[in-house]
Amino acid sequence: MYAHKKVLVVVPARGGSKGIPLKNLRKVAGISLIEHTGQLVHKLNWVDRAVVSTDHEDIAQAAENAGLAAPFRRPLELSGDRIADIPVLQHALLATEEIDNCQYDIIVMLQPTSPLRQVEHVTATVQKLVEENLDAVWTVSPTDLKYHPLKQLVLNEQGKLNLWDSRGSQIIARQQLTPIYHRNGAAYALTRTCLLEQSTLLGINSGAVIIDEPMLSIDTEADLALAESLLLTSSKQNPISSTFPQEGVENKYRTFVVDIDGVLATLVPDNDYSRCQPMTENIRIINNLYAAGHRIILFTARGSATGIDWEDVTRNQMNQWGVNHHILQFGKPAADFYIDDRFITIKEALQHC
Repeated sequence: MYAHKKVLVVVPARGGSKGIPLKNLRKVAGISLIEHTGQLVHKLNWVDRAVVSTDHEDIAQAAENAGLAAPFRRPLELSGDRIADIPVLQHALLATEEIDNCQYDIIVMLQPTSPLRQVEHVTATVQKLVEENLDAVWTVSPTDLKYHPLKQLVLNEQGKLNLWDSRGSQIIARQQLTPIYHRNGAAYALTRTCLLEQSTLLGINSGAVIIDEPMLSIDTEADLALAESLLLTSSKQNPISSTFPQEGVENKYRTFVVDIDGVLATLVPDNDYSRCQPMTENIRIINNLYAAGHRIILFTARGSATGIDWEDVTRNQMNQWGVNHHILQFGKPAADFYIDDRFITIKEALQHC
């Protein structure tokens, strides 16, 4: 609940994408797009309910594994590639309200195709909606003035070049151009009245949250590669060690680098990790650390010695066992012993829960 208003997050994720088949299940930086969205929603403690609107069972299952509910399926008439957002959101809202036997005040649309979005982007969108009593709020990005509409060109049927807007002939300097923005897909928030009565994403009284850092809405394979590059670059700029508090600087949150085998998964003969079982009590402790706001990085040596790819098995186990984490990292060297000056046991970690 945000400012005494019930909030419903809707994640639209149909299965019939033509540009990238099953796009919402594609991985970026090792995590599927639907998982990126689920992990972010988990950090929004003011959300009352988060549902996925999909027509595809694999997406529904992946969404549930990522902490999103999938209590209904999108009907066939809302599953084509020419279906607008409004009927999809209206269906999701009314279906969820019937299931939950309640009424939601705010609807937030989070498309899985925006893996670069941050918690603060979504929170600022809802905050602006509520505090300024708006019908809708979109996140937007500034458009480079090189691409301003008054500088755009068209070709007629004969192939002759002309200005798209004749007013462009009066533009001599960039300073004459009014700043413009484009939607970046990070977040949309709107009131129930705007969705059901105005039937629009852009209500009569709408506002925007301007995001200056890079944003990306994924449509192509090239977009997937660029998003991965941006996410990995961001991760390198904020290495694991930098999240530990510096001497003399107080910080209540910590980064925990957690080994999987022997801590979260039982040890098995011959390192056949598919036979591992969850260590439920330790998983509970890790999830409590996650819920307390600490950063959880799972770091494993699976496959380091043999070259066998255990990534899909490991990710599926973490999802099925409900291990909440921020990063799953492979490449830890196989060893008989590890010497670490920051080592603590799982029981010692309890004091931070």
